[in-house]
Amino acid sequence: MTTLSRYILKEHGLPFVLGFSLILFILLLDVVLQTMDQVLSKGLAPLAAGQLLLFNLAWIIALAVPMAVLIAVLMAFARLAADGEIIAAKACGVSFFLLLRPVLAAAALLTLLMIVFNDQVLPDWNHQARTLASSLQRTKAALVLKEKEGVFIPNLGNYHLLIRQIDPISNDLMGITLYDTSRPGPPVILHAPQGRAALFGDGSYVRIELQDGQLQRVESGPEERFLYGSFARQVLHIKDPRRRYERRNSSFRSDREMDIGAMRHSVAERRDEQRLAYGRLDSTVAHYFALEQEQEQKQFPQELKGSARYLADTSDSTATTDIPYAHDPEDPTPFSLESEAKRTTEEVRKQWRLIDNREARINEFEVEIHKKFSIPAACLVFVLVGAPLGALIRRRGAAVSVGISLAFFWIYWMFLIGGEELADRGYIAPTLAMWAPNLVFAIVGWRLLLLVAYDRAKNRA
Repeated sequence: MTTLSRYILKEHGLPFVLGFSLILFILLLDVVLQTMDQVLSKGLAPLAAGQLLLFNLAWIIALAVPMAVLIAVLMAFARLAADGEIIAAKACGVSFFLLLRPVLAAAALLTLLMIVFNDQVLPDWNHQARTLASSLQRTKAALVLKEKEGVFIPNLGNYHLLIRQIDPISNDLMGITLYDTSRPGPPVILHAPQGRAALFGDGSYVRIELQDGQLQRVESGPEERFLYGSFARQVLHIKDPRRRYERRNSSFRSDREMDIGAMRHSVAERRDEQRLAYGRLDSTVAHYFALEQEQEQKQFPQELKGSARYLADTSDSTATTDIPYAHDPEDPTPFSLESEAKRTTEEVRKQWRLIDNREARINEFEVEIHKKFSIPAACLVFVLVGAPLGALIRRRGAAVSVGISLAFFWIYWMFLIGGEELADRGYIAPTLAMWAPNLVFAIVGWRLLLLVAYDRAKNRA
């Protein structure tokens, strides 16, 4: 590696780290804000909350790296252009392509690393994040009690509980009646029109908060007394070790939780199923046409026979006239071509639905396979766009570079999401959907590169 190449790469080091940290912070902050309410409502230990954030880092890293590359290239080449170093390099016979070569080499290496990351690390972390989130969802207090809505729950610790209505989203409880049997004698009865539920201690304790309720208690003794009171707020802690938080493993994996080999295997299996389904479809239709042809062959001789008998009877005046008919009424066939047609139509529709569903699933797998390559390849594409764009901007500072980078990546991401949606619905091929953004940005970058490399912008001015 030459001194010039090391210098160029060094200029990209700090901007890449800053850009990566900025994007990582923005995306991670969004995840934290989305999950904070769920995490706090479950009373999880810090370790469980940290695991949830850690496993969500995988998809954030997969997006942050290409964005950081674009920010770094824009900042580095804008700084080089602002200080006149690009013009000085050209004056010394060093072309813009030569300045770009070490950056492209580093981007290619980063692309390969990100492909490996997307194939080996990202699916497992996505799977762990989903199973962890589903485990946390099962520990939500309202969801635990939802299945007991309107059902008397005995022996819940020292309490018996009846909840008439539960909102699993807000944890709100309505129509609460609670019997406290912790004291000897008649139980203490608490009524409340509303309250809330929450889990603490990794789900081993349920906290129920009652609001605007009434208390009824009978004190036993020489003279029994009935006490009645009201309260604005009452908090009860109920021990329930069976609801302690536990990680549950799941063998099911979605397309975003599978590596490339597993998805290709699934695509091959579904294509084999498609071939079998088309074969069943053809045999079903062929069977119906065979029955229809057989029915016509049975009817045709009978019609000829009836016609011949009619002609013979009319030629003989002394013969009794016989009315022709296609089917012998004394020997009616139980077979109905109309019912067979309906059955065949339903079977064909069923097979087509299955075929369409499998085809949609194949498209989803192929989209995800190409996405594991196309997003890392954006590192190379963003170098082609960012380097000449930075040279044209010629401004120091991170604000302009970050703003332009976010705008470009937003456009790129809209292209990618739109293509994914169209490919999942079968409107365009998955290959075109996932690689079209890279192709469009590469063409734009190449045009900008020619402008900067051969100073066409100045000549046109």
